[in-house]
Amino acid sequence: MSDITIYIKIKSIAKRKLVVDGIPFVVDGNIVTSNDLVEYVVRQMVREYNRMSMDKSPLPYLTDDEIANRKSAGKIGFDERKNESDQDEDGAVENALLCFFDGIFRMFVNEEEVTMGQDIKLSEGDEITFVRLTMLAGRLW
Repeated sequence: MSDITIYIKIKSIAKRKLVVDGIPFVVDGNIVTSNDLVEYVVRQMVREYNRMSMDKSPLPYLTDDEIANRKSAGKIGFDERKNESDQDEDGAVENALLCFFDGIFRMFVNEEEVTMGQDIKLSEGDEITFVRLTMLAGRLW
């Protein structure tokens, strides 16, 4: 099967508005279960993080277009990494699936909740919403 574009949304029960609203995300068309989707998204995000450079510009700035794009993604920042070591994909997937199992977040495909291990069929343009159900304390991400 070919790749398809879905739209990722992230919601927190602590906020009225979406944290992330409709970010396009290309996924493998062979995703069969909700667990497969969680794993795929986590692996792609860890790879993206690991590709980010530790080098910082001596004069960091953002253009108005970059600010607008990052605002729609839910975070305006300079794409800086917090540590030099690459993150572990397998560990991140294991943690995400444990959080799914423990009910720390819920997942919806086109506003219909899917449970852990449930079969899903993704189509072009589907909206996937992750809802974080815990209020976390600590530093801002």
